[in-house]
Amino acid sequence: MAGSITFAIGDIHGCFDKLKSLIAACEMVSAGRDARFVCIGDYVDRGPDTKRVIDFLIHKQLREKDRFICLRGNHEEMLSRAANTERSDHDLMKWWANGGEQTLDSYGVNDPSALPDDHLALIHALPTKFSDENRLYVHAGIRPGVSLAAQSEIDLLWIREPFLSSEKSHGAFVVHGHTPTKSRLPDLRANRLNIDTGACFGGPLTAALFSNDEVLPRLFLSSDGKFWRPNLIVRQV
Repeated sequence: MAGSITFAIGDIHGCFDKLKSLIAACEMVSAGRDARFVCIGDYVDRGPDTKRVIDFLIHKQLREKDRFICLRGNHEEMLSRAANTERSDHDLMKWWANGGEQTLDSYGVNDPSALPDDHLALIHALPTKFSDENRLYVHAGIRPGVSLAAQSEIDLLWIREPFLSSEKSHGAFVVHGHTPTKSRLPDLRANRLNIDTGACFGGPLTAALFSNDEVLPRLFLSSDGKFWRPNLIVRQV
């Protein structure tokens, strides 16, 4: 991917129309350059169009697997457990109470085990992390003070504190989602970037553009057609 750019996309949560608009904006900005997309997880639940989102991702994985990197989020984890034939009542109700009802509606089924086999296969196979030359991409974050190689899957999918308040260097710049920002704007810190801008709660879907020769993002793009350059004003760590 020498000379290429990377777009990291925040939590989609069934917001297919916002995803289409954002991808179109990214393609316009890339202007023919090699562009990789890293989707940060949480494609399902809460929003209205989970089925169309997963259809889109399957299409991209089949045709452009090296170009579209799709990570697992905690909602994919909950759905995987709920769709398992050996699930517990707790597994099913926990998923249903966190937006699973909207997912069932989008598929027109009454049980998560009835989702199409290829959709469940994609969800089961999603990795929990991806790294490039300068950054680590995960869904929720990492546990400060633990080496990147020793991070637990639970933390990669679920952690909030003490990660969000940590000012420590993590050994790599961490790009994540999971915790919707109150401002509905990306939260850029010296050691991390949160790109979950609450698409399923009325906010836009947001992408960050990274180049290979810089650690921090060069540009933010949103599904409502806005583009802006990052402004990092924090104490460097």
